[in-house]
Amino acid sequence: MMNNKNSLTAKKKFKIENKGSITSKRALHMAEDLSWNYGEDVVIYDVREQSPFVSYYIVASAANDHRLGILQTSAKDTIFDNYQEVKHTEGRNDSKWILIDAGAFVLQLFTKEERERVQFDALYRNVPHKIVKAEKEPVFRRKKKPVFNK
Repeated sequence: MMNNKNSLTAKKKFKIENKGSITSKRALHMAEDLSWNYGEDVVIYDVREQSPFVSYYIVASAANDHRLGILQTSAKDTIFDNYQEVKHTEGRNDSKWILIDAGAFVLQLFTKEERERVQFDALYRNVPHKIVKAEKEPVFRRKKKPVFNK
């Protein structure tokens, strides 16, 4: 049985639920693409009221370090497909948390363990947010990837 002191220091589990609505089709497209490409627990947070620099945080988890690298590559392709520019990337190949700054959109990619340790979702539980799960492959891509002729 836990005593009172231990129960106060124990981490509280936070359940993510849809709250409010996300009106940005671009943010929804990016989140769907991440979900389709091995992103787990993909959530869009509308932080326009909290930040003068960022409109949306798009957060996703990866099952392991290898999948996190794949998710980072996929995220950069998704940003490109949605006519955005990667302004800055934080995190190296051995990182458990990668941040990709695309101006109004910031993608936060975590391993599952790191996301739970940091408790990023608990920070934004009171802002409008949406859980995104792609059931089929997204077909909204507008930009064609360059084809290299041999």
